[in-house]
Amino acid sequence: MIDPPAARDTTGTARVVSLAAVAAWVLAQIVYSLVEGSARDTATMVVLCAGSIAMVVDVVARRGPGRAVAIIAAVSAIVFAAEVVGTRTGFPFGAYGYATDRIGPAVADVPILITAAWFMGAYAVWRVAAFVVPTARAGRIAIGVVGLVSWDLYLDPQMVAAGLWSWDSEDAGLPGMEAIPLTNFAGWAAVGLVVMLVFELLDPPDVERAAAPVVPLVWLWWTWAGSAFAQIFLLENGALRSGVAYGIVGMGVVAVPAIVAVATRRRPTPHTATRADAPHPAGRRR
Repeated sequence: MIDPPAARDTTGTARVVSLAAVAAWVLAQIVYSLVEGSARDTATMVVLCAGSIAMVVDVVARRGPGRAVAIIAAVSAIVFAAEVVGTRTGFPFGAYGYATDRIGPAVADVPILITAAWFMGAYAVWRVAAFVVPTARAGRIAIGVVGLVSWDLYLDPQMVAAGLWSWDSEDAGLPGMEAIPLTNFAGWAAVGLVVMLVFELLDPPDVERAAAPVVPLVWLWWTWAGSAFAQIFLLENGALRSGVAYGIVGMGVVAVPAIVAVATRRRPTPHTATRADAPHPAGRRR
């Protein structure tokens, strides 16, 4: 089946917008590492807005507006509910609370951009997991959960150090990041599993037309390498260095196979493409 010109034009425009948004996301993170105080909060908001826009445009271009709205709404509802329950009861993450006057408006004491951040990261990880393991459902769901939890191994220490949220416990975590309780990562795994199951239901991989997910790959690789560099050399006077290895190893479980998948992915040969696109007898196409 050949896509009509209008569909190709729309997809091309969406790709440009998504790439521009993810470029702004990268630039805002660089700015974040160079500024302090309220300017850093502003950079945080730009990071979350730009990254979320990149992923929303990507899913709309791939699935169409109707399916995209269903995916975004389902994932957002799940993670927002988890955050509201979490901040009120301590389940499933542990006892914590947000600084609700730092990164935009909040609903039920949960900043709206926190829900956007969840969608951004979960969608990017899911798309990469589906690319790496397109034919094994359990495998891609597992990789998606690992990737999402591993992102928080970078994210949580950095945001706690910035004062955007805080934990009631101070010595219940991994060596080097004791202020982040282990229950937090268990909660991320539980919520992440539910989210990945939703993606599996609403956004399953299309094996026959699987192309490298450029924007999610940029997000993953930049987060993996860029977060490590920033936390070792640029942020909080090196106070985050002690926990960096967890993020490097954890996200590497997804990032390294993604590199291999991109490097070894078979591309259609001219002969194959010609044969597939050749008209059938009597000028008809399938």
